[in-house]
Amino acid sequence: MEERKEKLSMKDLILLFFSTISARCWARLGLTEDEYGDFYQDLGEARLGIDTLDAVFNKIKDLVDEKVRREMEGVLSTLKLNYFHQYQKSQKKKEANQT
Repeated sequence: MEERKEKLSMKDLILLFFSTISARCWARLGLTEDEYGDFYQDLGEARLGIDTLDAVFNKIKDLVDEKVRREMEGVLSTLKLNYFHQYQKSQKKKEANQT
């Protein structure tokens, strides 16, 4: 007898997307290795991912329970803060190289 596979709901797929993109954002911030084991920074890509996660969060936040909402908020806040720090570091590096 064939086993039935449980289908993911749209909400589950969106949460999976959120998790996947947040992991990629950490890698693009240069703070973790990417899926290929490389470390490099691409702040433009990190910003695109963070902005996308922000939009997704605003769309789904009322559809998830409080615990999941708080976790998503935490991930997003931490990514934004780390983006700010990495951006500041990159600007200081550029200024130092220009002098």
